[in-house]
Amino acid sequence: MVQRFEANSYPLVPGLRLLEASAGTGKTFALAHLCLRLITEAQHPLEQLLVVTYTEAAADELRSRIGQRFQAALEGLEALETEAAPPAADPVLENWLEHAADTTLRRQWISCLLLALEQLDRADITTIHGFCRRTLRRMALSSGAAMDPELETDSTDLLQQVVQDIWRDQLLTLPADQLIGLRQSGLSPEAMVQALRVLDGEPHPCVLAERDDFDPDEPLAAQLQLWMGRCWERFLILWKRDGDTLETRFRSSAAQWKAQGCRDTKPYSGKPRTDRCAVLNRWIADQNGVPSMAAIRAQKSLLRDYFHPGCWCSTARRCGESDPSLAAAELQQVMAALWDGPPERVWRFVLNRALRELAARRTRRGVISFPGLLAALDPGEEDAPWLEPLRCRYRAVMVDEFQDTDPLQWRLLRRTFAERGDHLLLLVGDPKQAIYRFRGGDLDTYLQARRQADRIDALQENFRTTPTLMRALNDLMRPGLVRSELPVPAVEPRGSAQAPPRGCPLQLLHWCGETPLTKTALVEELPLRLADAVLRLLQERDDLTPAQLCLLVSTHRQATELRRALSSRGLPTRLVSQGDVFETEAAVVLQRLLDALAQPGDERRLRLLACSPLMGWPPDDLSIDGRLDQLALRLRAWAVQMPTIGLLGCLSDLLDGERMAELSDRGRMLGDLQQAARLVQEVMHRQGLDIASAATWLRRERLHPADPVPEPRQPHSDLVESAIAVVTVHRSKGLEYPVVICPTLWEGPRVGGGPLWRDGGEGSWRLLLDSRWGRGLDLAQQEETAAMAEAERLAYVALTRARSQLVLVWARVTRQEGSPLVSWLFGADAVGQPIDQLTDERLSAELAERALAIELTSLEPPDPAPRRWRSPAPTDRLCIGAVPQRIDRRWGRSSYSAWTATSEDPARHEQGRDADPEGEEILDEVDDHWPEDGPLRDFPRGASAGDCLHRILEQVSYQPSTPDPELVEAELRRAGLDISWVPAVQQGLRLVVETPLGGPLGDLSLDQLAPEQRHPELGFDLPVEQVRTADLVKAFQAEPEARFGEGYLERLASLSVNSRGFLTGSIDLVFVDLNQRWWVLDWKSNWIGERSGDGSDDRCGPRHYTDAAMGLQMIHHNYPLQAHLYLVALHRHLRWRLPGYLPERHLGGYVYAFLRGMPGSRQPGSRATPGRIVEPAPLRRVLALDRLLQEGGR
Repeated sequence: MVQRFEANSYPLVPGLRLLEASAGTGKTFALAHLCLRLITEAQHPLEQLLVVTYTEAAADELRSRIGQRFQAALEGLEALETEAAPPAADPVLENWLEHAADTTLRRQWISCLLLALEQLDRADITTIHGFCRRTLRRMALSSGAAMDPELETDSTDLLQQVVQDIWRDQLLTLPADQLIGLRQSGLSPEAMVQALRVLDGEPHPCVLAERDDFDPDEPLAAQLQLWMGRCWERFLILWKRDGDTLETRFRSSAAQWKAQGCRDTKPYSGKPRTDRCAVLNRWIADQNGVPSMAAIRAQKSLLRDYFHPGCWCSTARRCGESDPSLAAAELQQVMAALWDGPPERVWRFVLNRALRELAARRTRRGVISFPGLLAALDPGEEDAPWLEPLRCRYRAVMVDEFQDTDPLQWRLLRRTFAERGDHLLLLVGDPKQAIYRFRGGDLDTYLQARRQADRIDALQENFRTTPTLMRALNDLMRPGLVRSELPVPAVEPRGSAQAPPRGCPLQLLHWCGETPLTKTALVEELPLRLADAVLRLLQERDDLTPAQLCLLVSTHRQATELRRALSSRGLPTRLVSQGDVFETEAAVVLQRLLDALAQPGDERRLRLLACSPLMGWPPDDLSIDGRLDQLALRLRAWAVQMPTIGLLGCLSDLLDGERMAELSDRGRMLGDLQQAARLVQEVMHRQGLDIASAATWLRRERLHPADPVPEPRQPHSDLVESAIAVVTVHRSKGLEYPVVICPTLWEGPRVGGGPLWRDGGEGSWRLLLDSRWGRGLDLAQQEETAAMAEAERLAYVALTRARSQLVLVWARVTRQEGSPLVSWLFGADAVGQPIDQLTDERLSAELAERALAIELTSLEPPDPAPRRWRSPAPTDRLCIGAVPQRIDRRWGRSSYSAWTATSEDPARHEQGRDADPEGEEILDEVDDHWPEDGPLRDFPRGASAGDCLHRILEQVSYQPSTPDPELVEAELRRAGLDISWVPAVQQGLRLVVETPLGGPLGDLSLDQLAPEQRHPELGFDLPVEQVRTADLVKAFQAEPEARFGEGYLERLASLSVNSRGFLTGSIDLVFVDLNQRWWVLDWKSNWIGERSGDGSDDRCGPRHYTDAAMGLQMIHHNYPLQAHLYLVALHRHLRWRLPGYLPERHLGGYVYAFLRGMPGSRQPGSRATPGRIVEPAPLRRVLALDRLLQEGGR
């Protein structure tokens, strides 16, 4: 039985619970309050709470709301303690505070909340993937492995590389006719990437095998030839035996269907004009051996569209047979195998091979994907070693958005926290909002957990929607989600939003007509009709602004069409979703400009540019003598000036005031144009492209858009707040708007067409090309049923985004019986009925019979003389805001670089990256036992070159020790350096990783470290209470006998440090040695050597990088301060993350690796190896600095 949720009396004892929360019922509020009660009443430390939600944004929001709840409760308790006036609080919190009358209990709760607020930033409030990642990291730390497995956030490049390699190695080795046939069947690199992306999204992907499938470890060509030979032989035998019988049955069945009143029996006929058996016999006779796939595909009209069992079964169903049997089963099955079998088997071969290759490459790179995180922690149904540590770590677990959980996630949660009955496992969700099936979300998993729950509670009050709209929605959705078999319980309206001053809160824009429309006709005209309706709505309501409106759509294509229509009416829009500025009209305009700049003499390109919105010439101006020639001269001049003024400079010269105003009036055009031009200009600079190459690059990016879209390419124009929001329904989850318009719910869902079909258990997929018969038909019907059920749930999400007014659009459209609006507008009995029966009269009668509070309005044709939106003139008086009297500039984000810098470089300081210095000349004594020149002797010096080496070392695998030449070349190009440096960089960095580190690390070299023993680029942000130069000097004096003591203090004291806020930075490398001690390592590309008089014969090699010379460099550039700060960061990280951490046992020290001076494994005599400084951690200094950052100088 479902109980009403009561926030202050809900039991906190262990058990498996479910809290069902319909849209707008305060789910986040309930979770935050339960966290408060668990911290105080149940006395669970915050570190023993695990809160899991679906997205990073939701996790951040939940953390913020929990923190606000803790703070509000603390203020209330402190007011009771001091007998002061209590702060304003919601009724739930007021009731909770009444239970804190006891002084001892109240003080105990205050203490718990203070500690919880201090720990909130590192609390386990995260996504399921974040939880898995933290768990793996902790498991690795406990065994001395890497602290943070590198997470692969974008697999696009890896997927494309794997597919390209398989296409080259396996597909391109096939005979041309075989490859042509495969391409005709739909197999292409693009289709392979798309299918592989689906499989790669599964923790345990599996392509179900068929009998006689190809071995993915063996070459494809021989296996394909052998299988096709066997299939052809079998076909010839059965065709000779049953071919005539099959045709006879086709004719008799067609005649019978005709007699039963079926008008369309095509392609079958009782008296066919063409003897298809004879045609096929002639084709067979013409074959010289086994035909190729291209030859087979050439007989599509016979083999697929006549004899194929898919064609036969689909025609039989159309003629009234519900479960048709094959006319000649054995023969038709082998004909299906002849047509579909080869490409299906090749598909399975390449996908299985690709999955294996993906796993191998990720292992070599030391990365893990999001599904891989789940797979790594999947306990199955057996005992797993990580379950017990998790049970010990957490006492209470709350899972938000549980309806989007997949079977593996539920198994991990159930096995860990529900089996023993000593944990509180609270599942929070709403099955009506299960809309992420494409990501693995499984409604059946939710329903299974619901049946296992010890107790089910429900939130029954809606705080989002106005009472009038909420009551109308309760009535509208009373039939429930019919296809999902889910009720929609009525909720009590408690919203405080204002109802619209005029008009009905629930409106239906109805496209009237006696006959159903075609989808094409509706899609063409609907955007303009809707734009006019939106314009009328804004003009009729003075209280409404564009920013208060939201249009919910299903696809980005729909969003684009609607935005274009709204723009034609002068209405500003913003896309609240992932867009791409290179897919906008502005990118096409920019393409016209680049094409014309690349070839100013091409008249066609000149005409396209002249008539584009960028120049806006009327067509008549193109015929004016000499005008195009003048434009060509201007373009040539800009092309010459391009290296100096850049693409943005050309645009600036081109756009005069009138053109600027015209583009500004086109909504987002000007902003998109400038953003796209800036991105192209950056690529031109970074890759050294000329104008023609830049035009080619832009065309490629436009025609083959990135997926996912990189953040810099997401349109800035979409950030405009004073605009109508256009949002996909998936993206709208968790959002709300005053007025919501749903213009696309008349449409049924798009059902996938294969070739991959989900079949059965977790991650199981079946590859079938034909969905007209057999197992393919069964899976296609299952997919269609699931898609229509999810479309209902998506519609529920869409309708519940509105606060005060909701506008729906309905039209009768052919073949759209799957529309989610059918059950709500026509009743549950109408689901599945033909669209012809859902007439306008029936709609009016149904709405009247149910007395729905809904206003029916006709969706009028587009206005022949359209008006444009003009925003009301502002009435506020302009004035200057308050000027702060004093700004505390000491507080902020700083870094070691900022503390030691002599000149300001804000960007570098913000990153916490120090700049490698220019060359240094050494005049001291050198060690003649080592080479005087190294591979990096002449490598460019300074910050840019140093950053290039840093980036390469960040990405290389130390086994093998020689860096990948493609990686080196890419980073050299990125830094603007000549790619002829590739061999020198490879050789130099090979010596770096092969050099024994020496000192306390002995013979250990970097190439001996496994991936799990090292972590590159460990970033940190440390809070700084107050640090001054004198405080730093005092901290170094805490251990004067350690290196860089008295000899460094004078240099340290010369700094001017006075900092509060945060200290940020990034440690080049953290690694653990064989004794489980953790070290920081910093790369230095400082040039130390001997200069010749004219610079033509400079010397720089290992012999110059003596300990004394490097020591002087350390002091001169304040590297000791950097090393100690890095050790403090590592100390805190280990203290938080490494169980049983003891600094004297686990903190190793620091290594400074001077890249130009490391000699490799060569060891002349017993002399100390040059090129690196290795020192154990001076613990008293590190701990003194740690206290200084935390408490400030005193």
